Amino acid sequence: MTEQYQVTIQSQMGPREGVLTLSYQGSYVTGSLDLVGYVNTVQGVQAADGTLHLFHPIQTVVSTIPCETVLRLQAGSLRGTSTSRSARMRWEGTLLRQGPQETCRQQTREESKL
Repeated sequence: MTEQYQVTIQSQMGPREGVLTLSYQGSYVTGSLDLVGYVNTVQGVQAADGTLHLFHPIQTVVSTIPCETVLRLQAGSLRGTSTSRSARMRWEGTLLRQGPQETCRQQTREESKL
């Protein structure tokens, strides 16, 4: 199963818009965070209560920031917080699409051709 979310991350430099793609294999979660022109690899786990615990970098022009992010998914939206050594960033997001892993990949490739 794959899900894509339109996300807004409240960074120290102001809000940043991006797309979070998540693929589930049991409780293991992999995916990507497409943010400010960089695609960052995401991995983590989904807890029994549905909370996601993700580990990923956030790459910027200046540096790459390793982060731990905790997200709560509810009724097509997500909320949570990323924590790094130097900052805490609040997340909000809305589900764009949900489906089998291959279907979401094909839709994303087709959209990027437009």
